[in-house]
Amino acid sequence: MCREFTCSQVFYRSSIFRFTILAMLGMVFSFPTWAAVSSTNAPPIISAEQAFALYGQKIEFDVYRSGRSIGTHRIEFSEEQGMLRVDVEMDLHIRVLAVFNYRYNYQAIEWWKDGVLQRLEVQVNDDGDLTRISAMLEGDQLRLVEGDETRWLPTDLITTNHWNVAILSQEAVLNTLTGESSSLSVEFLGDAKAPAGAEDVAVRMYRLGGELEDTQTWYDENGRWLGMEFSGRDDSRIRLINTSIGG
Repeated sequence: MCREFTCSQVFYRSSIFRFTILAMLGMVFSFPTWAAVSSTNAPPIISAEQAFALYGQKIEFDVYRSGRSIGTHRIEFSEEQGMLRVDVEMDLHIRVLAVFNYRYNYQAIEWWKDGVLQRLEVQVNDDGDLTRISAMLEGDQLRLVEGDETRWLPTDLITTNHWNVAILSQEAVLNTLTGESSSLSVEFLGDAKAPAGAEDVAVRMYRLGGELEDTQTWYDENGRWLGMEFSGRDDSRIRLINTSIGG
């Protein structure tokens, strides 16, 4: 995924469409403008078995900008050497006549064991501008490298790719676009209906708050991530709408 990408997707940098995943609203939802935090009762995902039970092998989204389809977002789950491997890709193409032709591709691979991030590889092609971020668990810290810069981060951070409902209970996350920790202040917005494959299902909507103030995301009662919405730097609205889940 997406300021986030995560998908958040999804994502946090610069340029007219460099995804600073700010906010995500979805279609036409009805919910209060603010409510106290009310986290889901769904358990966090700490194993490949849990991910498979919740999502199957993949979850897919269509991406819309101001109501127009501009690309896809896909997350795949597998098991590798006793770890949960999560592959994330967002591919976007925006074209306006012969004047504007923009492409964006975000790819991330995460390896998790017992709920702790073991390794992360991120590659972003922002219309020809390449960025790479890698991280590896070393002792009781996460060593993150971006170009010539190295950072040390705590090991309890959830990434901004949204598939793990545990993000709703966090006060900070690993922003996979900036390679830094971003603060959260999650707010429960209310209940709504949202697409899940071929049907609409009940979801609980949240604003991530903090440094991701404009990001809204929603999960069903089982903790499946089913969509989000955010603002691009040009103030256009970007939505991820679920098209298939499981398989």
